[in-house]
Amino acid sequence: MERRTFIIAAVAAGIGLLEYGTVSRYMNGLRMPHGFSVKPYEKYGAKAALMAITPNDSFYVTSKGGTPQLKKEDWSLTVDGLVSHPFKLNYQDVLALPSIENYLTLECISNPVDGGIVGNALWKGTALKPLLERAGPTAEAKHAIIYAADGFTTGHPIERLWYEENFLAYQMNGEDLPYTHGFPMRIFIPGKFGMKQPKWVTRIQLVDKHYLGYWEQQGWSDTCERWAHARFTDPQDGAEISGKNFELTGYAIGNLDGMRAVEISLDDGRTWQKTDLYSNPSPLTWSFWKYVWVNPQPGKYKIKVRAIDGKGRVEPHGPQDTFPDGATGQETFKVKVV
Repeated sequence: MERRTFIIAAVAAGIGLLEYGTVSRYMNGLRMPHGFSVKPYEKYGAKAALMAITPNDSFYVTSKGGTPQLKKEDWSLTVDGLVSHPFKLNYQDVLALPSIENYLTLECISNPVDGGIVGNALWKGTALKPLLERAGPTAEAKHAIIYAADGFTTGHPIERLWYEENFLAYQMNGEDLPYTHGFPMRIFIPGKFGMKQPKWVTRIQLVDKHYLGYWEQQGWSDTCERWAHARFTDPQDGAEISGKNFELTGYAIGNLDGMRAVEISLDDGRTWQKTDLYSNPSPLTWSFWKYVWVNPQPGKYKIKVRAIDGKGRVEPHGPQDTFPDGATGQETFKVKVV
């Protein structure tokens, strides 16, 4: 997977709604690299989605500005605001806490329907919930503001911060976090798009009112819920195929509701058939699917794919645009059987 770097310079003061069209056209010009396919991982069976690790130097990068060059010895995390016991942790304090490892697939909210701004890694860190318990939020605490060293902020309802899945991370694929991925510490709120999970985290402040963060103030989604969506990796749009049996493959990804099924349509959405969701390890990661098209007849086809999440929600046709909620609508491509 090619390196994806999307840096919006701080001097630009963010993307306004009127400016968004230009940036959107730029981002929509980026597509899943032809070299990426789930097919090589089929041999791993149920573990395939976990084996598909994006190398650190190939993992996509997004930022509101530059990359802070922080030192471990200078970094700290403050938990304060409407809490009974505010505290501050340094880097060694965090490393001394019970550690966890999670496979987690990240996706940028600016990822177009057929885009490649997504990556999967094994992260090591510590759970967030015990830190909240230590702080003891007061009854007035309703929202949390998360601050990052680059000036970025975002907010979450306090209920969402209590989820067991949330964690701080200090390693990525067995190494200290790269600077571009949040060294020395970042926070993960699984089930959300990447913009709600800041890198270079320095402070969690509990407040008594709703808070709109940096990108939310530009009109982007405040909830950033990553609704279930399925994508193709093989074949490519416009491909010519032949043979008695032809395999179509791809991945699906969503929120903490998990993935129940992936369906494919060979007739532009008129009828749907279930695929083999053969690797579906966790709601925190992508899932891999495949479908064997038996004896396809010559002709032109418009093929669609859709996901069904753990609560039975079926992926709709839209949204197709990334702004403001993410492009989680159905992917469609054309093939010709010869």
